[in-house]
Amino acid sequence: MRKTNDRLFFLPALGFLTFVISLSALAGQTRFRPESEREAMGQTSAYEEFIASEGIPIYRGQAIASLAALKLEPWRRLGAPGAYVVLEGCQGVTDSFVVEVPVGGETLPQKHFFEENIMILSGEGETRIWVGEGKKKQTVRWKRGSVFAPPLNAWHQHVNNGSEPARFVTVTNAPFLMDYFHNAELLFNIEADAKSRYNGESDYFDPEISKDYAPYKGKHSLSIVNMIRDVRSTLLSTAGQGWGDVDRHYILSSNRTGAHVEAFPVGTYERGHRHGPGAAIVFLSGVGYSLYWSMELGDAPFSDGKGDQVYKVAWQDGTIFVPADQWYHQHFNTGHEPARFIKLGSPRVGGGNVVFKMQSNLNQKRRGYMIRYGEEDPKIREMFEADLKLNGAPLSMPSRERLAALEKRAEEESGGMLQNIAELEESH
Repeated sequence: MRKTNDRLFFLPALGFLTFVISLSALAGQTRFRPESEREAMGQTSAYEEFIASEGIPIYRGQAIASLAALKLEPWRRLGAPGAYVVLEGCQGVTDSFVVEVPVGGETLPQKHFFEENIMILSGEGETRIWVGEGKKKQTVRWKRGSVFAPPLNAWHQHVNNGSEPARFVTVTNAPFLMDYFHNAELLFNIEADAKSRYNGESDYFDPEISKDYAPYKGKHSLSIVNMIRDVRSTLLSTAGQGWGDVDRHYILSSNRTGAHVEAFPVGTYERGHRHGPGAAIVFLSGVGYSLYWSMELGDAPFSDGKGDQVYKVAWQDGTIFVPADQWYHQHFNTGHEPARFIKLGSPRVGGGNVVFKMQSNLNQKRRGYMIRYGEEDPKIREMFEADLKLNGAPLSMPSRERLAALEKRAEEESGGMLQNIAELEESH
């Protein structure tokens, strides 16, 4: 009986001794790093560190009123004045930068493993593009309004052979890739040629070989092409985003990031809608404004007493605006000429595009959404009509009640929201 009691005493004592030894070892060990070191980690991304090292201005905010008036500084990497434009709606998915090449000047040759879409803001010139050593250089000639995309990881160099400075804006998906690899320099030093995208084909940048598709069953018109001569005058097709609006979507140089051009008449506005981040809207003509509010405010922020949280972004030719992820935005033409804009970048994170699918489909649970005219906040129409009156511009849209009826008919007859309801009104 005594041996049992000794054994009962010994086991708890052994457990307590083990605990004391372990506690002493933990207190005396030096294996763990200081907590202050952990807190200092991840303060900036690889992309933010990279653009900070470039030595040129970085413009931020919701929008930039005029890309033409943007102040640029010498950019050593490109050999020409430039500036980054990283707006709130980019959200680490895309960015943009502006470069101006002086008369008779040229940029330094570049190649990189991220996509870019370029639009010429002013001037004229050419871009030389080539892959590999000893390969023949192709020349892409451009002017104001031209849009093209140097193929992934192909060498390219911009040359101004016009009579005025040539300025262009470029939208890229560099932020996402730099942060993903947490190594910005890697993307400039990959030697592989993406031959499936471009292998020096002689007609690669010929606009005449465009593959064009008409709008069909709720789908936008589409062109698969590698160079657009002038987005300010290119032909557009029925869109249905607003009253009498037209558009065309583009896939350039086999990029996953795309573009589309859209135009809407005097005295009209588009329906409020939302989508993913990173789509840079550059206005090409007209004057007006865009309303912009968080999805969390709902479809009718003014009626719900939250109108003070709705932003109003004025725009004109050369304004750039990037809506944030799933924020509602709505464009209003209050001027005396049709409004037109191009959306550059337009990535669908995880979703590919109509040509190049991706296995991941992350964005589909938060698919874009449009507010019908008949369901929008009444204050929105009131504001628009007041601004038209102030500018002496006419209203060119039916009443909200008539629009609601036409929307219902469009959905019944065409099977989708993208039917151009203006055409239905004309058919009466």
